[in-house]
Amino acid sequence: AGVTVWETVPSLLEAMLGEVGDRQAGVASLRWVLVTGEACAVGLWRRFQAAAPGVGMMNAYGPTECSDDVTHYVSLGGRVAEEGRGVPIGRPLPNTRAYVVDAAGEAVPVGVSGELVIGGVGVGRGYWRRAGQTAARFVADEQSGERGERLYRTGDVARWSRDGELEYLGRLDDQVKVRGYRVELGEIEARLAECEGVGEAAVVLREETTGDKRLVAYFTQANHPEVAAEALRQQLSARLPEYMLPAAYVRLAQMPLTPNGKLDRKALPAPEGDSYATGEYEEPQGEIEQRLAAIWSEVLKVERVGRHDNFFELGGNSLLVVRVIARLRRAGLQADPHTLFTMPVLAELAAAINQPISVVEVPPSLIPEASKPEESPNTVEIRI
Repeated sequence: AGVTVWETVPSLLEAMLGEVGDRQAGVASLRWVLVTGEACAVGLWRRFQAAAPGVGMMNAYGPTECSDDVTHYVSLGGRVAEEGRGVPIGRPLPNTRAYVVDAAGEAVPVGVSGELVIGGVGVGRGYWRRAGQTAARFVADEQSGERGERLYRTGDVARWSRDGELEYLGRLDDQVKVRGYRVELGEIEARLAECEGVGEAAVVLREETTGDKRLVAYFTQANHPEVAAEALRQQLSARLPEYMLPAAYVRLAQMPLTPNGKLDRKALPAPEGDSYATGEYEEPQGEIEQRLAAIWSEVLKVERVGRHDNFFELGGNSLLVVRVIARLRRAGLQADPHTLFTMPVLAELAAAINQPISVVEVPPSLIPEASKPEESPNTVEIRI
């Protein structure tokens, strides 16, 4: 309550709308919603605008190498792009320059796709102790006319629209965005190929349901006893951060190939039950465990959930935690995200839910009143 500006990733906005419903999306105090970190679908943008027509929306784009935001697209309920395309990322901010160039570094015409490069005061100096990577990404800005100016090659594909807005079209490489994190699929594939029992390896980002993006690993068996999903996840967890761990591990007899002999990523199958890291199955016991198992099965799209299974090893993530908590509350079970994060095993979570909840009431006199903007000397009002 009292939130006026909310900055979030589109996938979390999608999850929120899916749980609270469109009718409750417009918090009375909310003035602006800023989406950033990953591409925003037009359908999601329009859905929120319809649910909260009085709330302004901003699509913010900006790589870390350029000191956060470099372009903004602002809308107060107006039309956006065509259905099926992403929401524009807008126009460059003051003291920022944006170019769309071809492979030779030459600017391309309006409507033609190319690599998005950024110039201006926000461009960083390079990568710490990575001279080669710095030289490849930070190049001389010959179009500025000023000595020493540099451009950052984002690796993002974009184009200019006729009305002067930038449209994001994807990546030049195999980098993807997962819940706001930049992930190099090639890095995960390299670490997966190093795992015991793995021959060939491939990793893709799948979206089986809207807003639910998951990394899925595919591998062929090497000359080694059969390796299970939980063993691969355990090996990778020692080499990769949590957000880069695939949710599922699909074993294939051989990788599907295109007529040209390249990996056919579109032909990789959807993961099934044995592709997830599950513990030794034991049927859920008691009403709470059974309700939990049913909710997990529905949210995670897993056919069978045992009482020793771990929510995150079954493919759960922070966004799906929101959905689970909402379903628990609708079922009359009290839980919060912190409990699920700290007790991700079904039986442990069920035991925690079964405990009485103590509520500590804070006297109103101990709750400070929020200062009004005009009373704060450090507040600057920005009108858009």
